[in-house]
Amino acid sequence: MAKRTERADPNADLGSLLSTIAHDAKLLVEEQLELFRAEVGQELKRAGTAAAEAAAGGGLAAAGGLMAGFAAAHLLHRVSGLPLWACYGLAAGGLGAAGAGLLLAGRSEIAGLRPLPQTTQALGENFQWLREQLAPVGG
Repeated sequence: MAKRTERADPNADLGSLLSTIAHDAKLLVEEQLELFRAEVGQELKRAGTAAAEAAAGGGLAAAGGLMAGFAAAHLLHRVSGLPLWACYGLAAGGLGAAGAGLLLAGRSEIAGLRPLPQTTQALGENFQWLREQLAPVGG
C-alpha cells in the first residue's frame, strides 16, 4: 500500500491542502480497487469449490445410488429374507442420506462465503481517515 500523508499543516493555504487531500484520496481509491480485485478472485475461487462439492454430492448420490442400490438391495434380501421391495427401499434410503449429507456440506460452504471482508473493512478505515482530513482544525 502507498504511504499516506500525515495531517496537513493548519497554516498551509487552502489550495495546497485540497491538493494533498485529492492526491491522498486518489491513492486510497487505487488501493481499494487493488484489494477489491484480489478479494473478488479469492471469493470466486471459494464459490467454485463449494459449487463443485455440491455438484459432486448430487452426482454421487444419483450414480452411486443406482448401482450400489441394486447390489445392496439384493444382498439385504439374501441375508435378511425381507421382501425385495423392502430391501430396495432400505438401500435407497441409506444412499439418499449419504448424498444429502454431501449436498448439505456444499450448501454450508456456500452459506459461509463472506463477500469482500477486507475491502469492506479498508473502505471504512479510508472513510474515517478522509473524515479526519476534512474535519475543521481544533474542532
